Amino acid sequence: MYDETMPHIHELIDYTTSAFIMHPSEPKILLLKHKKIGKWLQPGGHIELHENPIQALHHELEEETGLKPKDYEIIEPADGPKPVGESASNTVLPLPFYINEHFWDGKGPHKHIDICYLAKSKTKKITESPDGASAIDWLTLQQAVSLHESNDMYLDTRTIIEWIFDKYM
Repeated sequence: MYDETMPHIHELIDYTTSAFIMHPSEPKILLLKHKKIGKWLQPGGHIELHENPIQALHHELEEETGLKPKDYEIIEPADGPKPVGESASNTVLPLPFYINEHFWDGKGPHKHIDICYLAKSKTKKITESPDGASAIDWLTLQQAVSLHESNDMYLDTRTIIEWIFDKYM
């Protein structure tokens, strides 16, 4: 059901942003256990009216992981042109590697369209008290698979993590 405590832009649909963050030196990915959903997910959250997806990503990652923008690099998947945004009204944003639409609680009617980025951390240091999560950790592929097998992770999350490990680690 629609949660009025969250910064929703609309009662039926919101845009969110998130990131799968790779460890700086080990084959691990940063995930957190969402308090309300009870599943291990990538960090992220709502894009507020005054933000673009990257601005929202920066503040959500800092709140949930302790990582500041200087602590990670966004990895763009496409080998395409990189416009620089010459005019004052043109801001070029990094390309996401994945976009999905989902019911925020798995049921509806409130949906999220999540703009998901891939990032590589420059530090292994993360917060011990993540906002909106009951746990946070750098996980190996085997740990992620075990979480999915114990029903603590969605299949889509596992599939994306396996793709990241295959392509980047």
